[in-house]
Amino acid sequence: MTAYQYKGIDPAGQRVEGRISALSLDEAERKVGSQGLTILSIVPAEKSGQKESSTAPTQSGTTPVGGQRKKVSEADAGAILRNLSVMAETGVPFAEAIDATIQSARTPAIAAAMTDVRDALIAGQSLSGSMRAAPQMFPALIVDMIRVAETGGKLDQALANGASYLERRSELKRKVTNAMMYPMVMLAVSIATILILVIVVMPKFSQVFESMKAELPIVTKILLSSGAFIRSNPVGSGVGAVLFCIGGFFLLKQEPVQRVLGRIVGRLPVLGELLKRLALARSLQSIATLSASNVPLLIAIDQGAKVAGDPRIQQGLLEVRNAIEQGKSMSESMLATGVFPKNVVQMVGVGERTGRLPVLLETLCRSMEEDIDARLKATVALIEPLMIVTMGAIVGSITMSIIGPIYSVVEKIR
Repeated sequence: MTAYQYKGIDPAGQRVEGRISALSLDEAERKVGSQGLTILSIVPAEKSGQKESSTAPTQSGTTPVGGQRKKVSEADAGAILRNLSVMAETGVPFAEAIDATIQSARTPAIAAAMTDVRDALIAGQSLSGSMRAAPQMFPALIVDMIRVAETGGKLDQALANGASYLERRSELKRKVTNAMMYPMVMLAVSIATILILVIVVMPKFSQVFESMKAELPIVTKILLSSGAFIRSNPVGSGVGAVLFCIGGFFLLKQEPVQRVLGRIVGRLPVLGELLKRLALARSLQSIATLSASNVPLLIAIDQGAKVAGDPRIQQGLLEVRNAIEQGKSMSESMLATGVFPKNVVQMVGVGERTGRLPVLLETLCRSMEEDIDARLKATVALIEPLMIVTMGAIVGSITMSIIGPIYSVVEKIR
């Protein structure tokens, strides 16, 4: 007989741990499961002590190894949570469920992240604590949901809620990416066309203009000089373009720049309203998911502000959180900010009065996502002809800068 150390959650939602003797791990799992416990971990007793001592530095605050690993997509993380939810509902121990996930991992990044989770779980940490070892896969919002569920029970439901949250975020990102695909392709074609005209086509007319002593407009001179410089310094021009892109990327990551750009874009007629709705849907979805998992409302609102991605929504939610702390209702606080649409405030008010705030927020989020999808399609339908016209205007301007001097020379010859 071998002694096994187990940790689990009883039907009342309380964490329990103990030892049990069995001939094999499978028998130990059956004995613990027969007590009505949801098994978090079960390992041989002699290994348990060794693992706990070896992971003491991580529990004292050292950054887990998983923090340096490759990021896992939200769609993959949602699928993993969905599988864990099903296994938890059927009574499969989490250590065994995670092992199965590692063996069937779609990418090495998923296997590495889940290995970190399994090692932390076997070492004696809770499931939420183990997920903190893989921040590249499980965001803090998901970890908080699991942590609350560990103390209040219904881990399988919390895992399912987390899976739905990540899947819907991934789906929303996919819709935005697909909607922007055509404009980005058009932009790339426009840039390539301009470069070909400036670097390849225009220099061929340079000698013609010089031999004819044509008087060139300022635009033509600039384009000819740019093409000549790029042709004579291809490496330097390429390096300069790359450095410019990298510098722009890091500049856009700076918070002051993001705030300024946020204000500018937010004032655009169509795009500004669309981005605001995207940020609001993202925040409300986070609040709804956390609230449905029994996370305190103030913590849920704080998390919603963090994931907003829009300074206006973020500041509005922080003001709402502060007002709730002072005893005001959520709907009153949202109305006072002047940031949130009236239909959102009304739905929140109904949810507060009926005690069904998470359910109504979830319904509101789905409605907003459908509205965002329709607005995305309408915006792309508007952008497509604008980009075609813009591209035609730019190419036409460059063409006219070539034809203009030729026409003037012909007129002088006549």
